[in-house]
Amino acid sequence: MSLLKSILAVALLIICALPCSAQVITESGERPITSVYSLEIGGARDFSTYLSPLYYEGLDMAMSASWTKAFQRWSESCVMRFESAIDLQRMLNPVGTARMWGLTARFNWGLLWRYRFLGDFQATLGPMIDIYGGAMYLVRNGNNPVNAIASAGLDIAGSLSYRFKIGRLPIEVADEIRIPSVSAFFSPQYGETYYEIYLGNHSGLAHCGWWGNAMGVDNLLSFKLNLGKTGLQLGYRFDLRTFKASGLKTQLMRNAFVIGVIPNLK
Repeated sequence: MSLLKSILAVALLIICALPCSAQVITESGERPITSVYSLEIGGARDFSTYLSPLYYEGLDMAMSASWTKAFQRWSESCVMRFESAIDLQRMLNPVGTARMWGLTARFNWGLLWRYRFLGDFQATLGPMIDIYGGAMYLVRNGNNPVNAIASAGLDIAGSLSYRFKIGRLPIEVADEIRIPSVSAFFSPQYGETYYEIYLGNHSGLAHCGWWGNAMGVDNLLSFKLNLGKTGLQLGYRFDLRTFKASGLKTQLMRNAFVIGVIPNLK
């Protein structure tokens, strides 16, 4: 618990120190940035046949951030969005006799077309570049203790949001989703060790990913509360990634509660 408290304390200090501004196209034509910095805590359920035939379950902790800005050329109908996150997992096998650690990171950037309708509704849709990677480490596996994860491709991203008020408190409820669609990802051959790769066996390591062998979804349902100069985001994230190639399968699944800060809100 002391490690968790230290991570949370450092993350909160970083969040409070980061400046940003809300996304509003001002009268002078400026295009400020809407930034959200979040902590995510929940559960992980991972599976890698390269390491073990068993599922491992445990704690997932993450720090994530997103930045949104109106696109200069079509400021009313198009926005640029950048997202990043880093996740740490601490898991056990079903009987609690072996421990697995996981560390993953992702970076996403894209252009989303937005459409406002029925007054306070807004929808966005567009492509996003998706760079995803990390590693899974099985402590008690002496031969092949690590499974590396690496993927780069394009996602289909979209969102639907609605703004309303409870009393004088402005609130926005939003559902944001990304679906990895086309990618290239890394996977060793069945039974191939990383030492063999180090010695020069580099054939067959890159695979073309699509919904049939690299399916995934990242969905965030959230409420944003406008508290004045600062906003608060409360939400739930479901994140699933699967990779299948060369007779091997990897699955990474997250369920997390999200609490975020939107500084310098206008």
